[in-house]
Amino acid sequence: MANELGSRERVLSILALLTLGFSILLFRSGYLQVVKHGHYARLSQQNRLRRLCIPAPRGLVFDCNGVLIAQSRPGFDLVLVTVNDWQASVNKAAGLLGLDSLLLKSSVILQRKIFPKDPVVLVRDLMPEQVARIEENIQYLPALRLEVESLRKAEHGSLASHLVGYTSSLGQSEYARYRERGYSYGDYIGKGGLELKYENYLRGVHGWDFIEVDARGRDLGTVSEAERIEPDPGSNIYLTIDWRLQSLAESLFTGDMIGAAVAIEPQTGRVLALVSRPNFNPNLFAAGIRSDDWNRLVNDPSYPLWDRAIRSAYPPGSTFKVVTAAAALEESLITPEQKMKTPCRGSLAIGNRVFKCWKKGGHGWLGLHGAIVNSCDVYFYQLGIMLKIKGLSKWSQNLGFNQETGIDLPQENPGLIPDDAWYQKRLGKNAKTVGRSANMSIGQGEVMATPLQMASLYAALANGGVWCQPHLLLKAEDFTGKVLVGEIISRKKLPLSDSTVSVLKQALYGAVNEPGSTGGASRVWGVKTAGKTGTAQNPHGDDHSWFVGFAPLDDPAIAVAVLVENAGHGSEIAAPMAGKIMQRYLALKGWLEKPVIATARPQ
Repeated sequence: MANELGSRERVLSILALLTLGFSILLFRSGYLQVVKHGHYARLSQQNRLRRLCIPAPRGLVFDCNGVLIAQSRPGFDLVLVTVNDWQASVNKAAGLLGLDSLLLKSSVILQRKIFPKDPVVLVRDLMPEQVARIEENIQYLPALRLEVESLRKAEHGSLASHLVGYTSSLGQSEYARYRERGYSYGDYIGKGGLELKYENYLRGVHGWDFIEVDARGRDLGTVSEAERIEPDPGSNIYLTIDWRLQSLAESLFTGDMIGAAVAIEPQTGRVLALVSRPNFNPNLFAAGIRSDDWNRLVNDPSYPLWDRAIRSAYPPGSTFKVVTAAAALEESLITPEQKMKTPCRGSLAIGNRVFKCWKKGGHGWLGLHGAIVNSCDVYFYQLGIMLKIKGLSKWSQNLGFNQETGIDLPQENPGLIPDDAWYQKRLGKNAKTVGRSANMSIGQGEVMATPLQMASLYAALANGGVWCQPHLLLKAEDFTGKVLVGEIISRKKLPLSDSTVSVLKQALYGAVNEPGSTGGASRVWGVKTAGKTGTAQNPHGDDHSWFVGFAPLDDPAIAVAVLVENAGHGSEIAAPMAGKIMQRYLALKGWLEKPVIATARPQ
């Protein structure tokens, strides 16, 4: 009897446990089907749908007259969109495109290691005939899909390449820095020039579309029930550049000439043209530069990727003499009419060294005006000795050297103006610097300036001693036409008296127009033109050719600096180039009745 009762209790216990278990299962099933139905339905939907990026086109770049400089163009990419059975599709695509299948598969494996869930771009920017072959065979490529991306196009090829810059896709190391700013791996960003400086304006906001995939991840096409998000294009930017002048300035650098040209509107600081030669084609970078093109650019001894207008600093030569003259006048060391103690006889002994003037027979007795007009080195050697390194360094800094101008371009070079501490650090505390101050007075020795700095200084002199910060942006506006930022004009009065500015301007006018002057080749017919040539000694080769000037004298519309490396006398090469730039701009603005450039006597 007791055994029967024990067995019955065990059976009842087992039945109770089974009932409890089934109750729990039923409750869990009901919970999942009713309470969590929406959650798992969303998960199912997400597994069925794949999100695709719709790239936003970058903003357009225009000159001051609305001439298109840079825009976006469509590029067709072959993209791997599934992780299942992809190798057969890649092999087939490689055969259709004439590419190495092993390289393509290696690329897939590498990208999958970094971003295992993202689509893999197999080939970027397919040619039209390649797109046609893929479309004709798309049914045999179940793991692949053609997608459209937005690529940059420089409308005028290599012209203004350093100014505009280029775009390229984010690499792995860059992505780590840009991810927090909303970028995706492979997004295109500005890598130089204005494309880099104004990336935040030019970049748009990507949109999204959705495709349906089967259990193996194969593309079944877009789905109507998923909401498509349209991209927002980037903002358009308008520049101070006048493309007509930019094109003319570019054309003056013929053959293998190396150098730079900068044109500025003195009263505003607007950069009208900015040229660096040699240049490069930004379109090479649009979809990722080929290794042979990259090697050609970086191994070119003329460094075509380097912006010589703002990133290269050179000895400014005699164009720097206005700085020495201004310093001596402001320090009351001389009067404009005062002659030096020693006349120019073709050289000057300083210590145990002889410093030569460019004119072997000498210039004789000269005042400041004649010294600038005739570019007398001996006169300025004596000013340099009077000013010393301290005075020259101080006034160079006052006039904008040894510092960036603040132009809205990346990687500007501040140049170099050494002071006493600089020399002591390199030569010792007891270093003799008298000879160095003489060299410094004529823009030689360790003095280094960029073409932009020289143009900016002469623009300030032309503008009555008021310096305007060089800038390139007129405005940025979004795709609806709303202006996001306008032109910013920043002015500063240089610490020069009106009398000093007047003396310098009249001397610079004489340096172009008076007998014996060296700048006559820059003269614009019918317009009072002012400026100064420079022939800067170069320890690594032939002299550099300089001219910096402005016109008209009394109502300046343009200031120009031209630098040509290893070209010799400024009077023979740089001056006529600068004259043509000024003539072209003044003609465009209606200043000229007949566009004639006067010829000049070589130095």
